[in-house]
Amino acid sequence: MSTVIELDEVRYDAEDVTGRLALSLSVDAGDSVVLLGPARCGKGLVLRLCAGLLVPKEGTVRVLGQDPAAPGDDQVVEFRLRVGVVLQPPGLLSNMTAFNNVALPLRYHSGRDDEDIEAIVLPLLTRLGLASIRERFPSTLIFGEAKVVALARALVMEPEVLLLEEPAAGLDAESSARVTAVLQEERARRPLTVLATLSQPSPFQDVADRVIYMRNGKVVAAGRRTDLLSSATGDLLAYLGP
Repeated sequence: MSTVIELDEVRYDAEDVTGRLALSLSVDAGDSVVLLGPARCGKGLVLRLCAGLLVPKEGTVRVLGQDPAAPGDDQVVEFRLRVGVVLQPPGLLSNMTAFNNVALPLRYHSGRDDEDIEAIVLPLLTRLGLASIRERFPSTLIFGEAKVVALARALVMEPEVLLLEEPAAGLDAESSARVTAVLQEERARRPLTVLATLSQPSPFQDVADRVIYMRNGKVVAAGRRTDLLSSATGDLLAYLGP
């Protein structure tokens, strides 16, 4: 199985108090991996490095075989379409409805007409429980709703990789379970690699192929959640949940 995401002996020292990294990790094609740990443990830095928003001080970062911070000029758009990113805050465009935020990538990059776009976007919104808010603007959405709209926008072009920062944040139990189910359906339907961060127990880690627990910018433990639970103690046990 090929490696889709790789951080090789990466070091990153933030200029502010957001943390630092000194680690290596990899994610194989089609896997779902969750980064767990306290605030400022470095998990958010990992996502931003993989999204090309940060550049490591040392080491290399490769996503889909490319340096995400420096794809070739003729590869920038292609790379961005292959990698869906949802960070905090969700980054919705304030002058567009939820529907139009999700439809935006299709309008710019697919060449489809409005009828085809609606046939793609509306079922996706329905699956994610968002059909009733399709005409609302971001300023009228609660945080959890905005996060799920941003996820729909990231999914609509069917990327090969999803980078998700705290996907359970702001979601109630029903919404969290629904989002988890949709991601599992997408992974079953097509090759999709997911790297997500979590700060508390969530259904996302229950279905992950691997959980990586981080502290102080380093990997402390890694494995399937059930395997880690059998030997976990202290703070790791608290993050893994019951």
